[in-house]
Parts: sequence; structure tokens; C-alpha cells
Amino acid sequence: MNENVEMKKEGEKRSNFVADLLTTSVKYFKWIVLAIVLVILFSGLRTVKEGEVALILRFGKLAGDTREEQVHEPGLLFAFPYVIDEVVTVPTGKVFEVTVDTHYTEGEMGPDVEANGYCITGDHNVVRLSTSLKYTISDPVAYALYNSDVETTVRGVISSATTAYVAFVKIDSLLTDGKDEFAAAVMERAQKVLDEMECGITLSGLEIVSVAPPAEVKLMFDNVNTATVRQETVKAEAEQYRESVLATAKSQVDSKISSARVNQNNAVSEARQLLAEFYGLLEEYKTQPDVVILRVYHEKLAELYQKVGKIVYVEDDENPGIILP
Repeated sequence: MNENVEMKKEGEKRSNFVADLLTTSVKYFKWIVLAIVLVILFSGLRTVKEGEVALILRFGKLAGDTREEQVHEPGLLFAFPYVIDEVVTVPTGKVFEVTVDTHYTEGEMGPDVEANGYCITGDHNVVRLSTSLKYTISDPVAYALYNSDVETTVRGVISSATTAYVAFVKIDSLLTDGKDEFAAAVMERAQKVLDEMECGITLSGLEIVSVAPPAEVKLMFDNVNTATVRQETVKAEAEQYRESVLATAKSQVDSKISSARVNQNNAVSEARQLLAEFYGLLEEYKTQPDVVILRVYHEKLAELYQKVGKIVYVEDDENPGIILP
């Protein structure tokens, strides 16, 4: 009898515990469901950072009819919960950099040419070429929705443009002073292709990281380059010397011409003065010839005495010889 009573009490305790447990579970379950609902409701609330824009995909389709409605600038963004809207951020303020080494082989190429990366130049030379490309996102809609792997696409386009343009370039130009022109031409060609593919990116710079002939013939190319540089150096030195000599000669010519002109002016001036004196003397001679002849004789004799260092009177029978200073 006592055992039955105890079993009955034990059953009542268990029933009460289960009932309390269910009541408590239902109470907390309501709060959990409410929390989940709130999380879902506020899951569309996003903050778009600086240097980014956001796109909203509503049931997988881009939301908005115009570009202003489709592309959301930095700031607070309200969207429907994740089950309805998907927010895609696009880093439009970032500069991406891609290395394109499709046509570059490290070390010797070896006998298996097809396994190596290289290009054929316009003068039928083999060259190894590696470039580094920088680009930014100019159309976030095209970039995010119409391209699955932009980086691979960019590598392929640059590789194709490099192969196409290098076929018109001589290797000497590519190894020396034609690198910048080559890089600009490749980038321009690649940009046209990317625009046609609607990739939504703008190329901002292409730099040739490495350009060299195959390692097997590099020494010969280095010797040619050294000789070319020496040739240009000697040519520059010769041109500099020529300019120096020409400048000196021109200075001497100008000096001689200037001196000759001064002498000419002095001679003409002196001749005019003598001519004026002659005509003045001629008029006087016409009136008093004897006086003029005597005066001119004495003047010339006086000038002659001034030019003579000493005068010797030769001794004769009547006068002893004397020397006057």
C-alpha cells in the first residue's frame, strides 16, 4: 500500500516537472522566434563604406530602373531581409594590380619551346615579357553582374594585346627606348577589347616589369646593347665637341669681322680727313703756291726728324762731321 502511494507521488512529481518544463520552453521559444524575426527584419540594414558602392539583387534581379536607383553610394542602406534582397558591394575606390607573365619564362627555355612563355618580335626575335597592370572599376553594375572572373579576363586580354602588338616592334626598340610606347599601345588596344566585353573596368597603367631575350642568348644581346650604348655615347661626345668647335670658330669669326669693320671705319675716317686737308691745301696753293710749297717742305722735314733716332752730318773739306741726337 505504501509502495503504491509513493509511486503515485513520484508520478505526480514527474508530471509536474514535465509540465513546468514545457511551460518554460514555450515561454523562451516565443522570445527566440521573436529574436529570429527581428534579425531577419534588420538583416537588410547595411552601411556602405567609403570607396565602395552597393547593388541590391531582389530575388536575383538587379533592383532599380535607373543607374541612380541601382548604384548606392557610401552611407546607410536599407534593403529587404536576406531572403528577399542580396546586397553586393563593389570596391570602386580600389586600384587593382595584376601581373601578366604569360609570355615570360624564368631561366633557360630548354628544348621544349611550347612549354615556355615567349613572344616573337617584328624582326623575328624571341623575347620574354612580363607586365604589371593597374585598373579601377568604372561600371560597378557590369563588373559585378556580367563577369564571373574579371582578373582572368584581364590577363587574357593583356596577353592577347601583347602578342598582337609585339609582332610590329623590333627587339632593339623593346629592349631600349621603346618600352613606354609599347606599353601605351598594348594598354590602348586592351582597353578597347575590355570595353567591347563590357567588363566595367578602366585601365590606369601598364608597366613592363621584365623584358629580355632567352637566357641562352642573353650574353650576345648584352654585348650588342653595350656596343649600342657606347656608340650613342661616342656620337654624343662627337656632337658636343663639334658644337664646341663651331662655337669657338664662330666667336673668332665674329671677332675678326668686328675688328675688320673697326679698321675699315678708321681707314675711311683717316682717308676722309686727309682728303679734306688736301682740298684745303689745294685752295691755298692756288693763291700762294711758293708759300705753300715751303711750308709743306718744312712740315714734312720736321716729321722726318721726329722719326729719325740720330742725325749724322758728313764731314767735308770745310766742316767737321757732327752727330746730333
